[in-house]
Amino acid sequence: MRFIIILSFILLAAGSPQVFAQKSKQVSVHLKNGSLIRGRLLEADPAYRLETYDKSMWVFQREEVDTLIIEKSVDPNILYKKKGFVHYTELGPLAMSNRASNGVTTSAFSFQTTNGYKFNQWVYTGLGIGADLYAVQTFVPVVLSLRGDLTSKGSKIPFYFFEGGYGFNATSNDVDSVRFGGGATFSAGLGLKLLFNGNTGFVIGAGYRFQRSSVTQTGIEKLEDFNRLTLRAGFSF
Repeated sequence: MRFIIILSFILLAAGSPQVFAQKSKQVSVHLKNGSLIRGRLLEADPAYRLETYDKSMWVFQREEVDTLIIEKSVDPNILYKKKGFVHYTELGPLAMSNRASNGVTTSAFSFQTTNGYKFNQWVYTGLGIGADLYAVQTFVPVVLSLRGDLTSKGSKIPFYFFEGGYGFNATSNDVDSVRFGGGATFSAGLGLKLLFNGNTGFVIGAGYRFQRSSVTQTGIEKLEDFNRLTLRAGFSF
């Protein structure tokens, strides 16, 4: 009995291949009167029946249709921003061992927020400020950020980034004979933006981060360079 039920189901599916396959197809219907309708194809015989993004139902007779094209499904809530104001806030670890003046090799933590303007897909720039918390020193980096998207299609947007500026040393100092100073900072890497509504999305990225500092003790200045692998996650719009 079970075999008969399974066989009947297979025969039913084989007899209606268009119904099972076409329900998941996203199409654009070009009508002979010049109109264009996009939606999900629910039925192709005896007439074309579509469901558009707003859940409206459309039925077209075959003689009304000039061309039917199968398209990649696109989320209507995602709108790629070609230009305009941009904002991104990110945080994460600054990983990699780097021996400091007292021998500490603990990794650091970074936070940064940036506001700027997007000129086109390849170039958007802004001014960023943040906090880098190393084991024995704390910096407030002020940087000029440059980014660009490697594609403008879909909901997963890979991007590159470059940043450069100055890291002000904000280390709390309880020893009068020791002075901490800031220095140049820059970073570069690649990331991925995952859009979920409009142009708003989560961002993740990885790259290289450099920070120079100075430690002056009893009149002698010593330069220290922090080299880190930066791993960031946050949001952008």
